[in-house]
This record gives sequence, C-alpha cells and structure tokens, in this order.
Amino acid sequence: MKIWFIIILCLALSACSSQKSEIDKNAEIAKRVAQTPNLILQHTIKAEHYQLHYVSNGNATKPNILFIHGTPGSWSSFARYFEDPDLMRDYNINALDRPGWGKSSYPTNHFPKSLSEQSVLIGPLLKDIWEKNNTKTLIIGHSLGGSLAPKLAVDYPEYIEGVLILAGDVGPKLAEARWFNFALDILPEQWVPKFWYNANQEVLELMPELEKLQNQYSKLDIPVTFLQGTNDDLVRPQNAEFAQSLFPRINVVWLDGASHIINLTHEKEVKKAIQTFYQ
Repeated sequence: MKIWFIIILCLALSACSSQKSEIDKNAEIAKRVAQTPNLILQHTIKAEHYQLHYVSNGNATKPNILFIHGTPGSWSSFARYFEDPDLMRDYNINALDRPGWGKSSYPTNHFPKSLSEQSVLIGPLLKDIWEKNNTKTLIIGHSLGGSLAPKLAVDYPEYIEGVLILAGDVGPKLAEARWFNFALDILPEQWVPKFWYNANQEVLELMPELEKLQNQYSKLDIPVTFLQGTNDDLVRPQNAEFAQSLFPRINVVWLDGASHIINLTHEKEVKKAIQTFYQ
C-alpha cells in the first residue's frame, strides 16, 4: 500500500517540477555559504526543553532583518542573501530554522503545527537578536513563514518594526488545503516520512488558524509589504488582494509571471523591498 504514498507525493510535487532547477541551484548556494570561512555565524539558543537555531552575518551595528522559511525548509532558503554585498554591508542579516526544522527542535512529542504555537517558541530568538543591538527587526517570511510573520509582529511588538510577506497565505478561505494534503492525511503516519508528515500538518492547520487570527492581524499597526507572483501555483495569488483589506498599513507589489519561490527567483525585488523599508 505504500505505493499509494509514492503516487500521491509525486502528484503533489508535480506542480513544483518546473522550479526544481532553482531549488537545486539554491542547494549549491547554501552549501557554498555554509562552507565559506567567516561568512556566517551559527547561533543556538537553549530554551526550556528545546533549542532554536539561526545564522547571521554578525553585523550587529546595522538594522536587523530576519528571514523565516516556509514548509518544509530551513534557513538555507535564504542563503543567497548572505552573498549580496550590499545587504551584508548594510544589515544585520539573520535566518532561522523554525521549530521542528533544520537544527531547531521543539519541547514535546507534539509537533507545533499552528502559527500560534510556533510564535510562542520563537520568542526567545527574537529577544536574542534584539539584545545584540537594542534595535527592532524587519521580519521577512516566505510562504508559511509569510503567514507566521504577522503573528510574530502581533505577539512581540517590542522586537518587530515591520513585516515583509513573500507569497504567504493570510486569507483563511484562500489557505484551504489542496486535495493531496487531505490524501496524505488519511494515510497511516508510519507510511509517510516525518519530513513530509509535519509539513502537511502545518498546511492542514493553516486555514483554521488564520480564521482565529484575522482580528489580530487587522489591528497590526506597523508597515506590511506583500510581494506576490501572478503565476503562483501553491499559494493563491488572491492573498495579496485580501491583504489590502486586512492590514491597516499595507503595500502590495505584484511580480508579473513569478511562481511561488520568489525568495529564490526574485532576489532583486526582495532586496529592493528591504531597502525601501529602511529609506
């Protein structure tokens, strides 16, 4: 019966097949960044019964930015930004492994699949970044990380001064899971690699979680910028339009013809959004 898992997974990933070359390229960049001496610093925060991992360029005298990856993923989703000379010079660049991903763990056997659970666990990391220069942070989240970024801003206003969402779900109905998510969910857990099982649980939890958070997001009184590709086949592009009615201080940037992985394919536009925020 495991053959059904293979079939479902192949169908689920077929939408991403055209992006495989970019993902493979990013893996090479991440390897190069990790192996370049003195380019990045590794940080591990020991919280109660779990740990948080993030990397930085150690430029603590400059404004803070924090990249948050989607699902599945790790800090390496933003490795290329550690090779940009302008960003490396002008900003204190940080990129985390969300709880349960990369080198970050979580405190119990219950994977923190909701945005609210993840926000609670990430709090010590935000404090750690703030304490290095007593400066608030611009949060930059891609995909599910983009859905999480406003929640972090709501929960930690003392640490966050702005949000940049890259192709993230913010509308509950628009975040409805796809057929393959439900198909994977009915398979016995032991049939599905933990990597994909946890990612699928995050996706399934997103719609009901966003329904709970709409009131909080609508009161978020800091600048929010939303970058969205018109040809996104994973996050519905209408989320950018929904964001205009949700956030009080919102700026939407449409990327014509762009797919979902704009963190990889549209580095220049992401860089411009960061620089514009700090102008």
